[in-house]
Amino acid sequence: MSSPVLSLASIEKVFPNGVRGLSPVDLTVEKGDFVTLIGPSGCGKSTLLKLIANLHTPSGGKMNWWGGNFGDVGRKGRRMAFVFQDATLMPWATIAKNVRLPLDLEKVDRSTADKRALAALERVGLGHVTEHYPAQLSGGMKMRVSIARALVTEPDLLLMDEPFGALDEFTRNRLDEEMARLCYEDGLTTLFVTHALHEAAFLSSRVMVMAARPGRIHAEYEIDQSILRNEEFRLSDQFAGISRELAILLEDASRESMIQQEMRA
Repeated sequence: MSSPVLSLASIEKVFPNGVRGLSPVDLTVEKGDFVTLIGPSGCGKSTLLKLIANLHTPSGGKMNWWGGNFGDVGRKGRRMAFVFQDATLMPWATIAKNVRLPLDLEKVDRSTADKRALAALERVGLGHVTEHYPAQLSGGMKMRVSIARALVTEPDLLLMDEPFGALDEFTRNRLDEEMARLCYEDGLTTLFVTHALHEAAFLSSRVMVMAARPGRIHAEYEIDQSILRNEEFRLSDQFAGISRELAILLEDASRESMIQQEMRA
């Protein structure tokens, strides 16, 4: 049996001001999983994601990458990519150059990098805007460029921190469907943060419901990964049932967080 892509054991985070952002968290992400973190504001969803991305340092616990040391990320051809809340594109560079950036930093030869950047843009339906600039694109298109820039590295784990949170509902739903298609076609392993319960219900194979003060995993909810994620599913009784059950778990987590806050008052 192969090792999980990511394994967290008793990971915690205490900030320099003494605030305990995360109590010990255990989490395993298997190859092909789409794991979503949801929970009330301040529950540590983004903090946990940034610990995994090595943007923060854990205060305790252990993280394993494919069963080995977490320092092996990026070695042996195994990679991690991060999609932030904002598209974070370089305004002075063309879309092709924005997507090619990770390959340029790795000094991949120009011909190969150009081909991979074009292929990534075509995967997200933007092969026709390679010579455009970010200011010429809509918010949804910019987010697709950001996703293409992550995909161009061919990541073994894709981290996404509320990437569609600033978009209108119609655009968000459309990008959720495209994300589901990409994950299915490419077998992407994804760890996703969102505040949107229905987005979690639509995309995920597993949902981790978090509680706050300090941040911790309150409950885990599994969703049949074989379900075709499309508009028919979004309008189905099955989707409504999943959303309802997640809402109950989220309400429980929020209530628990409030109790913890009152106990500290």
